Amino acid sequence: MYVNPASCRLMSFFIGITQVCFMPAPVGDCNTCCPRDDDIDIQYKLYTRSNPIKYDVIYPRNASALANTRFNPMKPTVIYLFGFSEAVTGPSSTNMRRAFLKRDFNFINVDWSRLIVFPWYLTAVQNTRYMGHRLAEFISFLNSNGIPAESLYVIGFSLGAEAAGFAGKYLRSSGLRIGRITGLDPAYPGYGFGGKNAHLAKGDALFVDIIHTNPGLFGFPTPIGDVDFYPNPGLWIQPGCWVDQLVKNNELSYFYGCSHNRAWRLYVESVMNPMAFPATFCRNYTNGDPSCTFEVDGYMGFGAQPGLHGRMYLTTREKPPYSLYSP
Repeated sequence: MYVNPASCRLMSFFIGITQVCFMPAPVGDCNTCCPRDDDIDIQYKLYTRSNPIKYDVIYPRNASALANTRFNPMKPTVIYLFGFSEAVTGPSSTNMRRAFLKRDFNFINVDWSRLIVFPWYLTAVQNTRYMGHRLAEFISFLNSNGIPAESLYVIGFSLGAEAAGFAGKYLRSSGLRIGRITGLDPAYPGYGFGGKNAHLAKGDALFVDIIHTNPGLFGFPTPIGDVDFYPNPGLWIQPGCWVDQLVKNNELSYFYGCSHNRAWRLYVESVMNPMAFPATFCRNYTNGDPSCTFEVDGYMGFGAQPGLHGRMYLTTREKPPYSLYSP
């Protein structure tokens, strides 16, 4: 079936500070879909301290082109996948990039906005498997060029977390393992059935940690990682996300998906301060039960360490800085 090329043109509009990517037709396998084209649908955009604003594109399967980028194999590397309808210039990518560049990482932002455009959520869900396959190939390419898969840190928000999980599954079947995957409120609609092979899960990397901020609505409600963090503790509406609180805190720009977006906002704060969010295994620490007091059993976010297992809980503030231990 013929698809008007104009339907395949990416456009955007803003809801608050969020840049929403839109196309009149989805990209995918359906009869009325725009055909996939990896050259334009998926780009690996590299930022370093040497190029914090203007990215280098890393082309898969092109070792000489990789050598001509500002990628530094001596530095740690993070790969970030944003969520549904987002843009590479959106707030989650921008804040994540700034935080990791302060830590002197290679920051690779996966621009897959054409595969997850508004309003085509069901097609976007299907495309997470496709993106996972392509990302697995990209990581295999890096691995064959001296950047071990086990050294890589992949972070995904919402649909990006699910794509990261599929990449981990594909790689594991080929004998490679991603070092760490952090799922920031992994998407729930479209992934609730089918078991661990149908979504991000423990085993998709050597260490999988999850932050749940909108459980049961946009985000996965049940534990799926090695360790699963439930701020406040496990509320589906986060403190500060009720309309009156958004107005009071001058946070109305985050009205769209406030609790869901809280996952990446908490995580970015943890990159700047890895001990910002101490967590405990005891959920009922707020109920006055003397047998359940808050003890620091680990840290949520960047400071989470392999070896943690189970569900962990903590409390945050309702506006930035979210850490109770920030001045």
